[in-house]
Amino acid sequence: MGIKSKSSRRPFWAAAVIIGCALVMMLYHGVARDTVYGRLEAGASAQVQSWPNYRMDPETDLKSFIRYLYMASYGMYWELQGTQTDPDQVFLSGFEEEDGTREEFNENFISWYENVTDLLASYGVEYQITDISTGETAGSASGDLEKYVTGSPAFFMKLRYDGNGSLSLSSMKNQDNLQLQADEIGSVSKRNFLYWIGQETISVSALHQPRDVEICVYSDDPDCYRSYNETTVSYNTVTAMQYQGDIENIVSTAYLVLLILLAAAGILLPLFKKLRRESRMLAGVSAEVSILLLLAGFFGMDFAVSMASDYVSGGWSTLGSFLCFLIYCGLFGAWLTGGLSLLQIADRGWTSYWREKSFLYRNMGTIGRAVKERALRFFDSIKTLDLSDRSDRWLLRILAVNFVILLFCCVFWFMGIIGLVIYSAVLFFILRRYLRGIKEKYGVLLQAASRMAQGDLHMEAEEDLGPFEPLKQELAKVNEGFRKAVEQEIRSQNMKTELITNVSHDLKTPLTAIITYVNLLKEEGITPEERRNYVDILDRKSLRLKKLIEDLFEISKAASGNIQIRKTKVNLGEMVRQAAMEQEDRMEKASVDCRVQVPEEPVEMMLDGEKTYRILENLLINVSKYALAGTRAWIILTADGETARITVKNISAAELDEDCSYLAERFVRGDKSRNTEGSGLGLAIVTSFAQLQGGSFAIETDGDLFKAIVSFPMK
Repeated sequence: MGIKSKSSRRPFWAAAVIIGCALVMMLYHGVARDTVYGRLEAGASAQVQSWPNYRMDPETDLKSFIRYLYMASYGMYWELQGTQTDPDQVFLSGFEEEDGTREEFNENFISWYENVTDLLASYGVEYQITDISTGETAGSASGDLEKYVTGSPAFFMKLRYDGNGSLSLSSMKNQDNLQLQADEIGSVSKRNFLYWIGQETISVSALHQPRDVEICVYSDDPDCYRSYNETTVSYNTVTAMQYQGDIENIVSTAYLVLLILLAAAGILLPLFKKLRRESRMLAGVSAEVSILLLLAGFFGMDFAVSMASDYVSGGWSTLGSFLCFLIYCGLFGAWLTGGLSLLQIADRGWTSYWREKSFLYRNMGTIGRAVKERALRFFDSIKTLDLSDRSDRWLLRILAVNFVILLFCCVFWFMGIIGLVIYSAVLFFILRRYLRGIKEKYGVLLQAASRMAQGDLHMEAEEDLGPFEPLKQELAKVNEGFRKAVEQEIRSQNMKTELITNVSHDLKTPLTAIITYVNLLKEEGITPEERRNYVDILDRKSLRLKKLIEDLFEISKAASGNIQIRKTKVNLGEMVRQAAMEQEDRMEKASVDCRVQVPEEPVEMMLDGEKTYRILENLLINVSKYALAGTRAWIILTADGETARITVKNISAAELDEDCSYLAERFVRGDKSRNTEGSGLGLAIVTSFAQLQGGSFAIETDGDLFKAIVSFPMK
């Protein structure tokens, strides 16, 4: 009989603990309400002197309004510092944070600031705050408010904070012609401001006042300080937020304390070994359920506290009390049940407990095989599925229609079964026809791929291949890429052959001349005049050979990247003029009139002066060689802030091809007979030097008009 009584007391003991904790929380509701209400009562008494008190006599209203503006100056000062800066960085710079006080200060301050600015704007009050040291301004005013010092506005006030944060009233005008001194208006203490924004727990010494600023406030509304009686809305909002937050803090603290006490009781329970062994009511709870119960008890705190604060703030009610009590019982019961279940670890040991009580551990093999089987099935279905996004949408539509049909059949019970048989038969024939079409389209695609593999680069699959259409388009792109690559390779091989031929020709020509005239100099009986003539020819040919070798060296270094770019600030317009002037003799010999067109303002850029001048020189030399005699050539510089362009235009003496981009290749000349002097490297050097400086080079033709365009980014 004693054993039965003892066993029956076990559930009662657990229930008593849970109910006791819930009752403690209910008692704390009343404590929280009384504590917070008393604190706000004290704060409200400090607000009486600083909060605007309207609809009284004009002088009292004016004083109250000015005290309100004193308080608003904190928000104006924060606006001057930049609203992207947190308020605590402006007013609490030396304050050591305690329990998230800075974050709470920022939230309350910003909420208060938004209320203040909205209310001032709704009554036509404009303000302007100026930093005395820097002259920087901020505020809602669209212009300078200093002009109202000499006018007759409905209200104007100018106040000043000195370097120590002391406030003074330097000017005031109002429609009632009231002249008030600073000592008549009164002041607003830092303590008043902290109560105003709901941060009375912060030390007064930690709050910084505005410093070194001047504030002008103006309004042309005759009722701006007479009928402004909605500030209590802002105050009630702030106090309600503060009231709610304080209640939540108190209730949260009590809840956590009770959880800790329950946890401590559970930890001490193993000391009573006999009691632990006799209590078997939780032995059937699995480890996973125990963990979930613990998590529910802990993370359910936010819901419980929020509900409790709403209940306390909204007033007492029987239903609210009962709901809070039930929720607390559930959360504390979950915490206690989960904790007591996990206490079996002390008896069984960690390994034994998880083997016996963990559902996942006991069924690991079955779960693992099921997951593996479904994963493999899923990945196999992905491997065989070859559909684009459009097909996915099409499949979803089919499934939706199928669902509607099945749902319709289910409505008719037995007759629906007959409908399902008919529907399945129809579906079979439709799917078989569709799959047959899929096979045919796949065969067409496979045949096209086989032709590509055999070297046939002319894909002719014009019909729509359904789900394989995206793959057909990609194969067409691959086919086009292969064809271009083959054409490029053929062109490259031809260019290599032509390059070798051109290099051999360009090197052989001056060398042959040098050898010939050296042999002539060796002959006896030549006159001194002939000797000088031969030496002059040798000098020209050797210089031409030297120039060719230098160009080869330059283009080789540029191609390998083994060249230094020394950028300095250059005036591109002056450089264009200088290059054109130095090539005047060459242009005169070619009978070409070269015109220069550059902007009047300097075009200054960061470029390598030597390389850029070489670009201009090569372009002008190219004009002198291949321009039609008796025509004009233009070198034009334009700049739009983002790109500077040098355009060289001339009429070609020879007929131009439609695509002349090949002229920028190495050892390619405009004179295909190669009778003119040159290395064929001029435009290739232009291309390389432009690209090394982040620019580009392009060739355009329009009939016989040849245009060479060099572009440089200006940023």
